[in-house]
Amino acid sequence: MSADLFSIANRVMLVTGASSGIGSYVAQGLARAGAARVYITGRRAAQLDSVAQAVPGVLVPLVGDVSTIDGCKALADAFVSAERRLGVQDVKLDLLFNNAGMAVAEGFWGSSASGEQIRDALLQVDDKDWATVFAVNVGSLQVKFCTILTRRLLLNVGALRQWLSAALLPYLIAASGNNGKAEGRGCITNNTSVSAFFVSPQVQGHLYAASKAAAESMSLNLASKFTRLGVRVNSIAPANVPSELNSPDNPRSFISLMKDHIPIGRIGNQDDVVAVVMYLASRAGSYISGNVIKVGVHLLPSRFHLLTG
Repeated sequence: MSADLFSIANRVMLVTGASSGIGSYVAQGLARAGAARVYITGRRAAQLDSVAQAVPGVLVPLVGDVSTIDGCKALADAFVSAERRLGVQDVKLDLLFNNAGMAVAEGFWGSSASGEQIRDALLQVDDKDWATVFAVNVGSLQVKFCTILTRRLLLNVGALRQWLSAALLPYLIAASGNNGKAEGRGCITNNTSVSAFFVSPQVQGHLYAASKAAAESMSLNLASKFTRLGVRVNSIAPANVPSELNSPDNPRSFISLMKDHIPIGRIGNQDDVVAVVMYLASRAGSYISGNVIKVGVHLLPSRFHLLTG
């Protein structure tokens, strides 16, 4: 077995949604593991600058918005410009970690709620909320092959989380060339969520779960097209791992609801997620594409439970 099987030394990587939570600690983990440069992106410049101080010179902030096609194109251009300012002419990207995500306050109801109360809770999120959540959680994965997509298509199909992957595709292909793909270079890892798979009478947040299920579908579709070009596409689905959207301090968060039922006896931590991302980006993961790794000890309900509660 090669001594550098899990090495990501001297690689160039880009992490979206890196100003806090999972994106922040994955970026820092990659930087400390030997990456040459890890571009960290997000909309909050001050927070990106703060994260970059953890590993100065390796973590490189790029302010950008992945919720629109134009924003993803601009971010890809900023990445290329930053590399060329360093004297890199043949720009390559070894890993794109699509992590940016969001949630909105969704309606909540108790176990004794009436039909009217459940109705009102489910109607709390409007069409703008659906469009925004799908744009960030699904759309930022790829720039759609057509240039015009209607709001209705976004809502009904959820086929947009491909924007940034497509905008950066030429640089991922370049990294996978010259035997780079055998070393695990030129790959995409999408951070979705166990919410994509978890269905239970006790767990709400239907909009967020729907957007993550769509992101899983998009990952598979991208893998079916990109793998033959040398670019592997996989996803990770963390559960019971603290993040800005899944905080133990929020009594309604997934982690708060499930933390006392984890057989291994603890919630996840930063290293649990970083290790999986490193695996998929290294020689060790170079034969893996079109897969999802559920990061955590999962308690997905059985079909019987889904029906009976």
